[in-house]
Amino acid sequence: MTSRNKEWGVRWGSLACGAVIVVFAAASGYAQQRAGGAGANAAVERGRYLVGITGCHDCHSPKVAGMTPDMSRALSGRPATTKPPSRADGEVHASLDLTTWTGPWGQSVASNLTPDPTTGIGKRYTEASFVATMRTGKKPNGTAVMPPMPAEVYQNMTDDDLKAIWAYLQTIKPINNAVYAGITPPPAK
Repeated sequence: MTSRNKEWGVRWGSLACGAVIVVFAAASGYAQQRAGGAGANAAVERGRYLVGITGCHDCHSPKVAGMTPDMSRALSGRPATTKPPSRADGEVHASLDLTTWTGPWGQSVASNLTPDPTTGIGKRYTEASFVATMRTGKKPNGTAVMPPMPAEVYQNMTDDDLKAIWAYLQTIKPINNAVYAGITPPPAK
C-alpha cells in the first residue's frame, strides 16, 4: 500500500468513525427528544411526586374499596354516577367519594385532570394557563377554583413545581369523563 493510499484510508476511516458518532449522537438525541429528554423525565417524576403528596387523588380520583383511589380512573374527576351531596345552611357536605362538595360557597366538582382532549384539561388548558390558574385561583373561563381545593398550597409553589405537575398530568391516561354530567355547572364569569 502506498503512503498516499494509507493517507486516504486513514481519512476515510476517520470520516466513517465521525459519521458513526454523528449518527449515534443524532439517534440518541432523537430518542431523548421523543421521550422528553432526561430533563423532561425528571420534571414528570417531580410532578408525580407533587401530585402524590399534595392530595390530588383525594378529590380528583374516583374511589374503590372505601377511600382508596381507583387508579384505573386516576385524576379523572367526579364520575357521572356520583350523586351530589346534600345541602344544609352553614355546613359542608361531601359526596361519598369526595369528588363533589357543597358548602357556603355553593357546589364544587373535582375536575378531570387527565389530558383527555374533550373532557379533561387537554381541552381547556395549556401549561401557561394551568400555571396561571394555580397562581390566581381562577380557571381560564373566569370561574374561581372552589373549596376544598387548597389553592393557597399551589399559589406558593414555584413555577418549576407547577410546570412539573403539568408535565406529569400530560403523561397519564386520558379518560373521557364529563364531571358535570347530571348537574348544573357554575356560570362562567
